[in-house]
Amino acid sequence: MRLLFCVQRYGEEVAGGSEAACRQVAEHLAARGHLVEVVTSRAKSYVDWADHYPAGPTTLNGVVVHRLSVRQPRDPKQFGPLHGRILRTRRAPLFVQRDWLRLQGPDVPGLPLWLDANAERFDLANFFTYLYPTTAFGLPVAARRLPTILFPTAHEEPMMELRVFDELVRAADGLLCLTPEELELVAQRFRFTPRAEVIGLGVDQNPVGDGRRFRDAHGLGDEPYVIFVGRIDPGKGSDELHRYFIEHKRRHPSNLRLVVVGEPVTQLPPHDDVILTGFVDEQTKLDALAGATLLVQPSYFESFSLALCEGWTFGLPALVQRQCKVLDGQVRRAGGGLPYSGFAEFSEALALLLREPGLRAQMGEGGRKYVRTHYAWDSVMNNYERFARGVIDATSYAAEQSRTRSSPTGPD
Repeated sequence: MRLLFCVQRYGEEVAGGSEAACRQVAEHLAARGHLVEVVTSRAKSYVDWADHYPAGPTTLNGVVVHRLSVRQPRDPKQFGPLHGRILRTRRAPLFVQRDWLRLQGPDVPGLPLWLDANAERFDLANFFTYLYPTTAFGLPVAARRLPTILFPTAHEEPMMELRVFDELVRAADGLLCLTPEELELVAQRFRFTPRAEVIGLGVDQNPVGDGRRFRDAHGLGDEPYVIFVGRIDPGKGSDELHRYFIEHKRRHPSNLRLVVVGEPVTQLPPHDDVILTGFVDEQTKLDALAGATLLVQPSYFESFSLALCEGWTFGLPALVQRQCKVLDGQVRRAGGGLPYSGFAEFSEALALLLREPGLRAQMGEGGRKYVRTHYAWDSVMNNYERFARGVIDATSYAAEQSRTRSSPTGPD
């Protein structure tokens, strides 16, 4: 198949979850012999969406990447007041919501023209993340020219209630979600879904990490540590985790440390028991996971947690934010950890797992088996190919029926 992917950012240095998911899916499809191209912005940072990468086409890991310029970086003085108004009312006129989308960014004015000019080169266009202009404005344009699949990567958040996204879901020919909770959320919100399925996301089943190497690099010796892998952002629960961990240590003194691996959007206060690595390469991340005692996923907003699944491949039990339905569902289906809500549950669950190595091993193995069963790349890619061909065939049949109905009938 000739496949196009459209996403707000793309690159090995881009740390976003949906962006990483798009890149991995695109690269695995290219490795299976499909012709895969990506159209995206030149941005590296989602904070301001400023142009970073060179404009034009490049090739990354077998995928041709087309980068288009952003109209201008996001201006907090313009975006902030409008964003506050949108969140307060959620009933702003559609033209105001569209202005909000553009100011949120990335505003890529050349994208509709690019899609219109290049659509005939592809059998199918895939759009990742409902929230950004690249999808909200791009998918309806592409849908007029070729079959489309939307990966919403949606989670419960106020912006999802905005009417500006209604047209987006209705325009898509197919919808692929990463968890049952995400599909349920999308179906309830829009009360209409096209052909839809839960596909999950592939996870490397045999990662290689050197925990001793990571420990030596950060002076950890043989001290136990819990690990959080993700963006350092209040919405991802990193600030709350930092507070909870320090308070737990105050009440339960020990040599336990917290390791935070991820791109800092906001800064966490320094603390002797907390190691902040910043953004690291893939091997360093795997080394950090290999040396950990357990993983914490404190995010309130997830459509799928790759970090959680990667931790399970190393046999790590997990503590996850109960108020995130996706995390709660993943950990309960896997039997791979404990959900918590609030400090008291966090502290008790952490203490329980630290003092019960047998329980840690049992939950870690449950998670490992769950990932092996549901998230092997071959299985995920087989399901994608079946679904994509079904969308292409159904769209072609509908187009042919439309042409037949519109053709004149009867004698000449």
